[in-house]
Amino acid sequence: MIDKLKAWLCLKSAPELGIKGTLELLKRYPEPREFVGNSRHELFTEYPLKHTTKEYLLSASQPPIAERSITLLNEMDLHYLTLGDPEYPTALKAISEPPLILYYRGDLATALQGISLAVVGTRKPSAYGVQMCGKLLKPLCEKGVCIVSGLAMGIDTVAHQSAISAGSRTIAVLASGLETIYPPMNRILAERIIRNGAVISEYEPGSKLERWNFPDRNRIISALAQAVLVIEGPVDSGAMLTARFAIEQGRPLYALPGNINNHNAQGPNQLIRSGANLISSASDLQSDLGLSTDDVQQLEIVPVLSAEEQQIYDLLSREQREISFDEFMLKTGFGFGKLSSTLLTLELKGLIAKSSGNSFLKV
Repeated sequence: MIDKLKAWLCLKSAPELGIKGTLELLKRYPEPREFVGNSRHELFTEYPLKHTTKEYLLSASQPPIAERSITLLNEMDLHYLTLGDPEYPTALKAISEPPLILYYRGDLATALQGISLAVVGTRKPSAYGVQMCGKLLKPLCEKGVCIVSGLAMGIDTVAHQSAISAGSRTIAVLASGLETIYPPMNRILAERIIRNGAVISEYEPGSKLERWNFPDRNRIISALAQAVLVIEGPVDSGAMLTARFAIEQGRPLYALPGNINNHNAQGPNQLIRSGANLISSASDLQSDLGLSTDDVQQLEIVPVLSAEEQQIYDLLSREQREISFDEFMLKTGFGFGKLSSTLLTLELKGLIAKSSGNSFLKV
């Protein structure tokens, strides 16, 4: 019998079948290993297949990426689930076009236990968007809510960091193979996410990063969560596409209202006008997600800072504005590596957040 992954890769890449045709075929024959490369299987005599599809499945052909993907899976200790596996996320099975194969690093099963919230937004948030994202998510993450997002710069990054800082789980859905972290500056964050949840992708390891992968992966972000929160983004943004997927999938949709003069507020404001839930505090989400809403606020414990971290934090406290990476280098005299690690540590402690471009601000 053919190897499991090779059988699924053959089915996934079969010509003239498509995702809808593949799903219909799997309803009747749910185990590709039984029919891929097996000329005696009844599929080839009793099921209506186009000639090119039949020949491809009979020959157990593989997509060009297969050998590279299998090598990377072994070298990087990557894991995968197929649509037929009992461990495959139930929420993904219910959408119209579920990934046939889901690759992951980390503890996906544990990350998916309990309540999950998808958080999406612009790659170039305002200081208000960054600040509100952190403040809204902190009490939710402290109650164990898993944050699902896309590892992009801006709001995605703040959302993942908020979960890690609060000791909660987080899942990053990539638009590339798992061996490629995009954007590259989030590689360290991705490793921390793996230790606190999982990084997942429907794209084979070693596959080329394509621009259309980004909108496609948004359906996975919304599907894995019980609700979706949009924090800033223009009307034509990926965040708005995720919102549309949420509506199609029957997920509750929340949006942070913003200044009507802010381009990034147009998306959330439009969603609210169209019926999305306006969010004004974390308690708006807590009650709807079935979490208790405590009136008594816990005392905030200020993390212990190193001398370098304190210098950065004091600088942001004095300036009360966004400061770019280059300006930090000039004002502190820190080298590139030292400054990068110091800023990342402060981000993970929840004291600062990356804003537009490569600038930072105090949360």
